[in-house]
Amino acid sequence: MGGQGKKYNLIFAIITFSVLLYSMPQVAWCKASGGQPGAFLSWGAGARSLGMGKAFVSIADDASATYWNPAGLAQIDRKEITALHAILWADTMYDFISYVHPITGIGTVGGSITRLYSGKFDGRDENNIPTHEFSDSQTALGASYGKQVVDVLALGASIKYVTHNLDDHKNGNFTIDIGGMYKSPMVEHLQVGLNLRNLIGMRTGAPTEDKLPLTLRFGFNYKLLRDKLALVVDLEKSKAPLSYHFGAEYWAFQYLAVRLGMDPEEFTLGFGIRYRDYGLDYAFATHDLGGSHRLSASWKFGPSITAASETMALEHYKEAVAAYERGLYQRAVEKLIRALSLDPKNIEAKSKLVKLERVAKIIPREVKETKRAKLIKQAVLSYLDGDIKLTLNALRYLLSVEPEDREVDRLLKTIARVEKVDLVEEITPGMSLVDQKLYNALNYFYEGKYDMTIREAHDVLKLEPNNALAYKRIGSAFFAMGQREKAKQAWNRSLQMNPADKTLRDFLDRWEERGYPEDRELEYLEELEKREWEFPGEKK
Repeated sequence: MGGQGKKYNLIFAIITFSVLLYSMPQVAWCKASGGQPGAFLSWGAGARSLGMGKAFVSIADDASATYWNPAGLAQIDRKEITALHAILWADTMYDFISYVHPITGIGTVGGSITRLYSGKFDGRDENNIPTHEFSDSQTALGASYGKQVVDVLALGASIKYVTHNLDDHKNGNFTIDIGGMYKSPMVEHLQVGLNLRNLIGMRTGAPTEDKLPLTLRFGFNYKLLRDKLALVVDLEKSKAPLSYHFGAEYWAFQYLAVRLGMDPEEFTLGFGIRYRDYGLDYAFATHDLGGSHRLSASWKFGPSITAASETMALEHYKEAVAAYERGLYQRAVEKLIRALSLDPKNIEAKSKLVKLERVAKIIPREVKETKRAKLIKQAVLSYLDGDIKLTLNALRYLLSVEPEDREVDRLLKTIARVEKVDLVEEITPGMSLVDQKLYNALNYFYEGKYDMTIREAHDVLKLEPNNALAYKRIGSAFFAMGQREKAKQAWNRSLQMNPADKTLRDFLDRWEERGYPEDRELEYLEELEKREWEFPGEKK
């Protein structure tokens, strides 16, 4: 993108953040979500995201994606595990652990555990006499999956089992989340994320009226300074009023990042350190109940799934090439689709897939060793190489030979329409395309347009590589241009194709015996005229 585009992108980011900060309603800062069932699931995961005010649904590019947005799993390149431990207030602890596993050609799967624990509560009887000590524990077990659907869109889903243990009372909920991640093709460096939580719920355990609320979380992030700075906004809506989350992350060095953020409950700041496959993140948050520290660690291991996917994609691409070279056009389409599912950025595969789909809809396969099959194959190969002229010439030639061939006629018209080529009828009735081009070459020779003669003859050779007359006319054109060696080579090729051409053989034998000095060129051309040769072997 040019400097002007970058300038507009920067202005877009500044205006968006300014408007959101200015227009943010006061109601968004209330803490009405605290008493909702499953409220502990809004506490976040990973000190990195917590240091950014929990604005992470549009980033979610690490193992914490199982929590924030399962679609983000599609961005993960290697196996990864992350764990968070946070000491809160009044003997309360919050923990999160997640493991993600990319699988070549399938997507990325992950599992996570989220737990909020509060202990040392005094139990009392109806007379207010202490009886025992009990705890309050809330846990969510999750399984997630995410996959890149197309270049700009990834989708994902999670299934969770959420339990609440309060003394001897226990209940649970099965619930499903879905997420999406969209990278804008129009606004560079902009990515949007969406996570819809608790779509479907099923309660288990002791009877309760508690039901996990449907929660929508939407956000976007915009990157600046060569992607070193990320500005992030999340909007969250459930039964509680709309809440805002703002965050920023700046990678001052390749191994060190600083972060800050704010949301309805906290102001946060933190930092992160990366060394090879290891990461350590810290966040500090100020809260009405005091400050709290959050610490998480991560580890990446195993081979890169991107490299493995590209290797597999290349194999499928090679198989596609082998298929269409054999005339198996539908099979080639299937192989290219498979290759692109593994490597969506393969521009060459995309281009060939679009063209082959047009061919395969009309001619799925053509493998017979016939002239028709060879010409169709030549047309398709030329089409894939971008030689539209040769593509159309091959199909027009085949149609001139077999005018009732509806498949060829349909393919010719389809390609001409898509490529915006006007199919003007240029073939004389009773002639094939090859005949027409040989006749055109002859007329160009009469007119002294020797380069055009050679061009028309070469067009013939693309359709009929063993056409002796085309080589003969190329030789005559070179001879007239004074390029004797090229003329001899072309005429010899013509004799290889048609050894019975006695007139041309006599001419070459005489040339070998006497030679044709360049200063006597006109004389020998006149001699050709006396021998009644307009071309060698052809009479006036």
